[in-house]
Amino acid sequence: VTTRQVIRTIAERRNLRATFMPKPFPDAPGSGMHVFQQIASYPDGEDLLSDPNAADGISELARRVIAGLLGHAPGMSVIACTTVNSYKRLDAGHRAPRHASWARVSQASLVRVPSTYESARADIELRSPDAVTNPYLLFAATLGAALNGIADDEEPTPPLDELLVQYDDDELNRLGVPRLPTTLGEAIDVFATDDVVRDAVGSYIADQLIHVKRAEWRAYQSHI
Repeated sequence: VTTRQVIRTIAERRNLRATFMPKPFPDAPGSGMHVFQQIASYPDGEDLLSDPNAADGISELARRVIAGLLGHAPGMSVIACTTVNSYKRLDAGHRAPRHASWARVSQASLVRVPSTYESARADIELRSPDAVTNPYLLFAATLGAALNGIADDEEPTPPLDELLVQYDDDELNRLGVPRLPTTLGEAIDVFATDDVVRDAVGSYIADQLIHVKRAEWRAYQSHI
């Protein structure tokens, strides 16, 4: 957030405008803000997302976190992708995620668990957020979703690694992979029914967010 503000300020001094708008140009990739999560034990700091004995190198705890993020990704969308323009980035492709899928090797999955070298910590990457999001609300929502996946002992869907094949929208729909909201209006409605995400940010903020975002959506729809 500090970097974003510094860049904007310096650009303004040079009579330029720096934008972190999710999709400023129709023919170019949008601007995202990927979020990485790590989990360590206390007080020894052991990496709890890695498991060298597992076939894919990640622990059962990591799988539960992934399941929580996937399950509540639609409900988090109004926070992670909080403007009308945000959904133009997601819908345009250019590696932006449209479905709630995960993978180790992927160009367009929602959740990615990058392969790491032996001494590095594992991390879980959420790829839908953009730079217009409120990071405080986003971190609360992602932590709430992850903790819910752990508490409910959830299991994620199989990973869709793009090793020899790329999954287009038709194939993902055929496989039954949930689609993320395609508009701000749809995201608001899903958020309103997701108690886990609403509880993570608190009832007051949740109600205010719905009120403000519905007003934005109505204003957008009234334009010709």
